[in-house]
Formats: sequence, structure tokens, C-alpha cells
Amino acid sequence: MANVLILVRLKLRLLRRSMTGGRGAWMVLGAALGVLLAVSTILLGALYDAKPPVLGDLLGVVYALWMVGWIAGPVWSGAPLVRAEHFALIPLPRRRLALGLLGAAFAGITTAVTLLAFSSLVVFGARLGVVPALIAVPAALLELVVVVLLSRLAVTGYGQVSRSRAGAALIGVLLAGLLILTQSGWMLAVAVRTSGLVSTGVTPVFAAVVRALPSGWGLYAVESAGRSDWAAAIGALAGLATAIAVLLLVWSWRLGSPRAARATIRGGGSARIRRTGPLSGPVGAVTVRELHTWWRDPLRLQAIAVAVTWALGTVLLPLSFGSKILLPWAGTALALTAAVSSVNLVGLDGTALWLTLLIPGAERHDVRGRQRALLFVFGPVVTVTAVVLVTLAGSHWTWPWVLALTPALLGGGIGLLALVWIAALVPGPDPHRRPDNPLENADTTGPAYLVFFAGLLPALPAVGLLVAGTLLHDALLRWSAIPVGVAAGVLLYSGLGRAGYRRLEARGPELLLRMRAGRRSGSSAPRSAAASQLAAAQLPRKQAAIIGLGIPLGAILLFPQGIVPLVFKLVHARGRLWFLPLYLPGPLQWSACVVMIILGVTVYSVVLWTARVAKKSAQRAVPQPAAEQAGMVGDRA
Repeated sequence: MANVLILVRLKLRLLRRSMTGGRGAWMVLGAALGVLLAVSTILLGALYDAKPPVLGDLLGVVYALWMVGWIAGPVWSGAPLVRAEHFALIPLPRRRLALGLLGAAFAGITTAVTLLAFSSLVVFGARLGVVPALIAVPAALLELVVVVLLSRLAVTGYGQVSRSRAGAALIGVLLAGLLILTQSGWMLAVAVRTSGLVSTGVTPVFAAVVRALPSGWGLYAVESAGRSDWAAAIGALAGLATAIAVLLLVWSWRLGSPRAARATIRGGGSARIRRTGPLSGPVGAVTVRELHTWWRDPLRLQAIAVAVTWALGTVLLPLSFGSKILLPWAGTALALTAAVSSVNLVGLDGTALWLTLLIPGAERHDVRGRQRALLFVFGPVVTVTAVVLVTLAGSHWTWPWVLALTPALLGGGIGLLALVWIAALVPGPDPHRRPDNPLENADTTGPAYLVFFAGLLPALPAVGLLVAGTLLHDALLRWSAIPVGVAAGVLLYSGLGRAGYRRLEARGPELLLRMRAGRRSGSSAPRSAAASQLAAAQLPRKQAAIIGLGIPLGAILLFPQGIVPLVFKLVHARGRLWFLPLYLPGPLQWSACVVMIILGVTVYSVVLWTARVAKKSAQRAVPQPAAEQAGMVGDRA
């Protein structure tokens, strides 16, 4: 028991210390959303006027979603604060360590929010009688223990799975799914409301599956108590207790000494040298190397999975309520996310950059080869996706838009990457030293946002012609946007790529130093990760709140409430969905879209200005070495 209390206090201390900066703002925002969902679950069990079987079906679906959230959550949030590897050198029995870590897992915001959500089981039991309400109390507590243990097992499983290519791709799909639910989960609510499931319940087969899941055993116990089937109720509670014991034993076994990962490198005995074609010459050699790396590196396969799943899932989700409005834009969405998912390719290679720097003139071949490989990896997928889904959607009016925007976004995005790889390189570990959790390799949030928003700029010339052609009802003007979009993509692919490799030629040694030591050249005091975290920890709460909350707020104002409804107005699309400007009277809709765009740009401007001020404050907060301070005093004298 003492060990459990020690780990609980350690977890609470780490949690309190980590609630600073942008991370603290995101934690507060997540806690607020979690409480809102938990209260909604309680209100569903307390106020929804439906027959008990239908209400039980709906609660079973909601509990299953909570369980899935706990299992898939570590893919988004990363490994827990208190981990088993922190105690690898302590001679502590695995089962005792498992109990301590389980106790620490309950000390957190997510556990409290989930317990609040599962308390709706008590509310539902009270509607059936006094005894079902009493049965619901231990059932809710046991359900909480089960989902926490499933989450801890998922953390250990993800670490093992992410080392393989198939596992990394699976984690990429899960990560993209969480992104889709975060940004577009409201579509599922629309689908449920329009399908009539709220009033009629799910099908009998689906209801049985929901109750067969561990998240539904407590619900089944309460319903059985309501029918006076005491054997089934006690059996369901006993099943939960048995599941906890089994999961705890499996988890304690998984907490044993980690097995060394084995890697097998396969290659041909001889390489065929191509003398002609896009894979010939020095640039072709780098392209072949990159194509092999894209296929063999789990992190790159994960990037492909995230890009493809996010683009397809976003455009296919409206099909849940019978709308094909986003299908034609799958190719453009995939072209944009292809650039975002590849924002740190040079950083993924670690210190292998020195191999390029040792060969005179290899910088140009390296950058051009990486660009060409990206074009080979994503180009066919983007093209096939765009053509097939536009055809399936039957929206032939979108052909000029798709054919103009897709090459502009893909070519311009790859060109922008060639510059971002060098100018905004994020140091990461060498491939053989990567941690198990793929989200802990390097924080590329800033460059990803930069590429996402800057990646929209190459499409502006084509968008101008498309909008003008649509407003003037001039088909020739709309179709003339296609060569403009293609030319913009080609020119930016070439021009920004040239700027990228010239910057690599000029700043290559400094980049290598930054990759190895985590600092820039010319800085006599190395800014270690600890110093950076210290400076980030000293960020004022006001600035942290502005940065943490301004990013999602600006995105909501700029895109779903500004740009997207403006496009809907231009193309005369039907449906208002959750776009607030479209609910206003006709003459005010245009003005509301423009106001939302201005507000979004303003919020992002405030965020960027705050981040710049915070960065300067953090740099001034890092102490200088004594030798440098003495030199500065001598200079002043």
C-alpha cells in the first residue's frame, strides 16, 4: 500500500508540474470538453424519455465509445507520466509495481471525468428501482478499473506494435481517426439524429454486441437486476472482477524486462544502375534510396497512413447522413496533408546528414531526390483519389476546381517542404534510438501548422480565376485555372527546391550541429532540452492560455466558419450543417463569412505575436555561462 501511495503522490506532483505552457492550456481545454461529455452522458441516462431497452442500447453505445477512447487515447496523448521503465533498476516485484502504477493511473483528470460519466449507470439504475441503483455502484467502479487497465495494456502494446511497419501504419490510422473525430465528430451526431436511432434504438444484433463488450457488462448487470434476474446480475459483476484480475496479471507480465528488438535488413546482392529515366543519375539514386526508406521506415509508413486516412475519412464522413458534398475534394485534401505529414524528413534521418555534407555538390541531389520521391509516393495516390471520388460523387462542376487545385497544392507543398526541411528542421533521435511511442520522437507541431497554412497559398492564383469564373458564369475562365494551377505547382516545386538546397549548402554544418547537440551554431551556451523545458515552464499563464486556446479557436473561425461556408455560397451548395453564417438571412451570410475569416486571421496573428514574445522571453531566461558573462563585462569596460 505504501508503494501505491508513493506513486500516486509522484503522479500528482508530475501532473501539477506539467500543467504549464501550451500543454497546460490543452489539458484544461481537454478537461472541460471531457466534463461536458460526461455531463451529457449523465443527462442521457436521467432525462431522455425512452423505454428502458432503447435507453440501455444508447448507453451501451456511449460506454463503448468511452472504452475505445481510453484504448486509443495513448496514441494521441503519448505514454503516461509515470512509466514502468522509470523503475527498471529498482528491485521491485512486477506485480507490486503493476499495482502501484495502476494506483497512479487513477490519479488524473481523465479518470475523474470517466468516473463522472460512468455514474450515469447509477442514474439509469435508479430509473429501474432501488436494487438496480445499488448494483450500479460497484458496476460503475469495476467498469472504470477495466477501462484503465485496458488503456495501460494498450500503451505497452503500442510500444511493441510501432516497431513494425504494419503496426506503425495501424497506429497512423488510429491517430488519423482521432483527428477526424476531434474536428468532424459532429457529423456522427447529425447522422445519429437523422437516422432515428435515438428513438428506436439499435438493431438486436448490435445491441447484443454492445453488451458483450467489457464496457457493457455493468449495464447488463443493472438491466438484469431490473428484471430480477439476480444470477445474471451477479454473474456480470463477477465477470468484471475476473476481467480485472486477468488484465492485471497480463499487465504485470508485460512489465517485465523489455526484449531487445531485432531488425533484419534485406537487400539484393547487386544493384542495377539506371542510365535513363527519372531514377537515373545522382538524383535518381537518392530517389531510389528515399523510396526504399518510405517502404521500410515505420515512421514514414505511419505518415502515409495518417495522410491518406485523414483525407479519406474527412470526405467520407458526411456519407453517414447521406451527403456527398465533400467527396470531390478528397484529392485536394490528400495533396495538402501529404505535405504536412512529411514536414520533418531530414530530422527523421538523424545525424545521417553528415553523409550528404561530405560529398561535394550532394546537397542539390539530396533535396531534389527527396522531392522526386515524395512525388512518386503521393502523386499516384492523389491522382487516383481525385479522379475516382469526383466520378463517384457525380459533381462534374467540380472538375475545374479539382484539376486546378490538386497540382498546385501537391507541387507547391513539396516545394515548400524542401525549404522547411532545412529552415525549420526539428532535431530528432537517430532511427536506432527512437522511443517506442512514435509521438515522442520530435515535436513538429509548429512546422506542421506552418506548412498547412502556407501550403494553401500556391492555390490562390487558380482560386482567383475559379471564383471569378463562377461569379461571372464564364466556363472558359474556370477551365483556364487548370494550366495556372499546374504552372504554380511546377514553378514552386522547382524554385523552392532550389532555395532549399542552396540553404543546405550554406548552412549544412550548422544544421548538423543542431541535429547532434540540439542547438544552433554561434551559441556558446548549448540550449539543452532541459533548459528549453525550463524556459517553457516559466511561460506566464496568460501567454500559455492565448497560445493553447488560440490555435484551435483560430482554426475554427478561419476554416469551418469562414472559408468553407464562403465556398459553399460560391458554388451554391446545399446544406447548412454546423456552419453558423449559413443560418443567417441571405444578405448577411456573405458578411458573416468575411467577418469570420477576419476574426480567424486576427486570432492567429495574436497567437503568433504572443509566441514570438514568449520565445524572446525564454531566450533571455536561459542563464549565460560565467566565461561569456566575464567577456561581456570586459567588452563594456
